[in-house]
Amino acid sequence: MTRGRLSLGCAVLAAALWGCNKGSAAPAAAADSGAATMAAPRANVPDRAEIARTVAEVTADVNRIAAAPAATQRRLLPAHERAVTGMLTRFEDRVRAMHVTVDPDWVAVIDSVRSDLGAMPTMSDADLHAYMPGHVKRVMRIVACVDMVRA
Repeated sequence: MTRGRLSLGCAVLAAALWGCNKGSAAPAAAADSGAATMAAPRANVPDRAEIARTVAEVTADVNRIAAAPAATQRRLLPAHERAVTGMLTRFEDRVRAMHVTVDPDWVAVIDSVRSDLGAMPTMSDADLHAYMPGHVKRVMRIVACVDMVRA
């Protein structure tokens, strides 16, 4: 997956969500882009305050776990998993409700974060600590995209 393609997918998804939030009935992107199309009512989109709370919660959690020593990361992992899983579930539920087709590269990032969350509990403290920077980058890509919706 390329960074440019992922950024485009994120931007188109955010535009679709923002367009829906603004009450737009028109597709947010040309159908031939393959990244996203939408036709959904405004009620399916979270308000800016909800998005801001999610972004702030997950960002604080990620900063806390990233800065922690290895043994502390293990202790923080259950709360981290709840915060990230909650964000992903809420975001995916809304995308599904809006009938938005998401770019495969975007789905791959979400899947990789879910895979991280499944694998990290079985890692040794040292392996978990070494793995965390890559995981944090993947989570923050998603957070940045979610945050674009509210901008």
